[in-house]
Amino acid sequence: MNTEALKALGLNDEQVKGVMALKGELIKQENAKLDAVSAERDSLNEQMAQRDKDIKDLKKNVGDNEELSGKLSELQGKYDTDTKALSEKLAATKLDSALGAALAKTKARDPQDLKPFLDMEAIKINDDGELTGLNDQITKLQESKGYLFDGGTQQGYNPAGGGTPKQPSNLAEAMQAKDFNLTEYLKQTQGDN
Repeated sequence: MNTEALKALGLNDEQVKGVMALKGELIKQENAKLDAVSAERDSLNEQMAQRDKDIKDLKKNVGDNEELSGKLSELQGKYDTDTKALSEKLAATKLDSALGAALAKTKARDPQDLKPFLDMEAIKINDDGELTGLNDQITKLQESKGYLFDGGTQQGYNPAGGGTPKQPSNLAEAMQAKDFNLTEYLKQTQGDN
C-alpha cells in the first residue's frame, strides 16, 4: 500500500497521511512483538546452553561418588524436563511468529481477527520452516467469511434514477438552497461527515 494507490481510491492528501500514519503504527507494533519474541528466544537458548554446561561440569566431577551420581541423575531429569518445556515454548513462539507473518499476507482486514476461526492443531511448521495446513483454512474462510478480507475494489451501487446529489461549489450557491444549514455545510466542506 502506497500513497499513489490510496489517492487512486479517491482519498485526499490528509486522508492518505492518516492512513499511512496508522500503517506506520501497526508496523511499529508488529516490530515490537517481533523484538519481544526474539528476546525471549535468545533468553531460552542461553538458559539451555548454561544447563548443558552445568551437566557436563557435574559429569566431570562425579567420578565414582554415588551421592554426586544421584544428584547428577536428579539434575539431569530436571534439566531434561526444563529443556523439553523450553523447546516446546520456543516451537510455539516460532509457530506464532510464522502464523502472524503468513496471516499478514492474506489481505485480511485485520489478521488477528482470523485466528479464532483457525484450527491451530492442523497448522504445523515443516522442516523447511514453512507452515502447513493454513492455506486450505484461509481459502475456506475467504469463501465462508469474505467480510474478513479485503476483496479489492467493488462495483458501486447506483439505483435507477439515483446518483450522487449535486453539491454546491461555494457558500453563496449553498445559501440559495431552500433547506440551507450552515453547520451541515461546514461539516461537509471540512470532511467531518
